[in-house]
Amino acid sequence: MIASPSSALRSQGVWVGFAGTLAVGWGSCHPEFSFDLDGWPSAWVNAVGRAAPMPLNRILIVAGVVALTWAWWHVRPTRKRAPVNAWVTLGLWSLPLLLVPPVLSPDAVLYADLGWTLHTGADPYVVGVATSGGPFAIQVDPLWAGSGVAYPPLALLVAQAMVTLAGFHPYLSIVAMRLPALLAAAAMLWLVPRIAGLLGIHKRTALWLAVLNPLLVLHFIGAGHNDAPMVAVSLAAIWVCLRWRAWWSTFLIAPALVGVAMALKPQGGLTVLAVAGLPVAAQLASLPTARRLWLLGWRTAVATVVAVVAFVAISLASGLGFGWLGWLDLMGLAATPAPLALLAKLAALGVQTLGGSYTGFLVWAGRVTTVILLAVLAWIVVRFSDRPLAATAWGSLAIAVLGQALHPWYLPWSLALLALVPLTGRQRYAVYGFAIAFCVWNAIQTVIWHGQY
Repeated sequence: MIASPSSALRSQGVWVGFAGTLAVGWGSCHPEFSFDLDGWPSAWVNAVGRAAPMPLNRILIVAGVVALTWAWWHVRPTRKRAPVNAWVTLGLWSLPLLLVPPVLSPDAVLYADLGWTLHTGADPYVVGVATSGGPFAIQVDPLWAGSGVAYPPLALLVAQAMVTLAGFHPYLSIVAMRLPALLAAAAMLWLVPRIAGLLGIHKRTALWLAVLNPLLVLHFIGAGHNDAPMVAVSLAAIWVCLRWRAWWSTFLIAPALVGVAMALKPQGGLTVLAVAGLPVAAQLASLPTARRLWLLGWRTAVATVVAVVAFVAISLASGLGFGWLGWLDLMGLAATPAPLALLAKLAALGVQTLGGSYTGFLVWAGRVTTVILLAVLAWIVVRFSDRPLAATAWGSLAIAVLGQALHPWYLPWSLALLALVPLTGRQRYAVYGFAIAFCVWNAIQTVIWHGQY
């Protein structure tokens, strides 16, 4: 039974979450979060931001994130708690974030600049970020200025469409980067309960973890990150292979959707494992390990070929090709809590002390960590070969945590997948605790180290 829309309006938790995102949005309007010394290119936004002078604006952001995480926990489905309507809840939590500047991350500004670069006819993989003039260059994080980006072509085309839709307005174009994320969140609200139903997973709990979590609210909708469409398309591929268990869905339509996901963010390619294995999950569970790996292996290989063909076709049709591959090493330069990257940075400091190249060592270390990640992924595939969706879910978390950079907007993909697999009590609370702790920690980190101050 679907909860009525009024159920969200009667929930204290929902309104606490609304107050939380309102505080986050207000604090994020302050000019200190813009890389332009003149502040945001909107007088009303700067005026709203200055109404909460430093450090009140920073306190608002952290307090708002804490309130939202508290609200998320207190609307979770339990036997004693009345359910809330997920659509209304997400709508209310998102409302204060729709017109404010990007929250907790400036990446939406970078997307807008990439869209402008494409509009001028230049190749962002060649000329780099903030090099084509236009209304966004001055607002781009200097860390990335002059560098290319590791985003596949479809992500850039989406950014170009958004800035074109906004008429290249210096502020509205940045806000428009939320539109793909909003559409993706709506698709997830539709897809998750249907996938859960097909898998025998509790729908309300799946929606709560997959879509209502504060990382999605803040970093997909609030920050407009381009991971959101990739997640939605990946879930669509999973739904297709479960809804129609036929050769054309498993080896054609669903893998093609995985190719589309890869053209948005390459991590989406991992979904091919679920697409190949879910239609025969019962058979996989009944086979001995060697035969199970053979069945899953050849099915995954066939689906992968179709996904790669779709991905290559999109890349070539875009006219941008594969220039993004040359910039993958830059991911390790960002300051994130990725464990392997932190170890690499510590070692790089030692190399620099001895007269070596700090950046050069990081590039080399990034390749070593990639090998480690691939080894972990191989272990996960073997360990969960009888549960292909679980292999995809835990694999996505490994990619997020053990990659060159660990950003909070990487995690909603993992949460969406983990919401669709059975978890032990210990696993559930470990996932919940990690999501809450990382969300709050990121807010504290952001208000301390950011922008122009």
